[in-house]
Amino acid sequence: MMKPAAYDKEVLYAFRALFEGKANEGQQKRAMAWLVFNACHIGQTSFTADTMETAFREGERHVGLQVARMREPEALALIEPRRRTRGKAEAEAE
Repeated sequence: MMKPAAYDKEVLYAFRALFEGKANEGQQKRAMAWLVFNACHIGQTSFTADTMETAFREGERHVGLQVARMREPEALALIEPRRRTRGKAEAEAE
């Protein structure tokens, strides 16, 4: 059985503040770093002797990679054409 990723009081309070929309800059950074590096195992191997556990960890890692990719400049470019296309299609439908 998979154990949840370890966390401390600072991480717990950072997430609580984030959920309430009251997290300061340090809490935001702490929560995101914990999410990506601890809960999603970015920078760690997903392989274990148990194939099901490996698959589960790969799923967690996939989520972390998607979250981490959002901080890259290219992320906006990936959605811009879709937004323009969608707006054009909506305008033509009117």
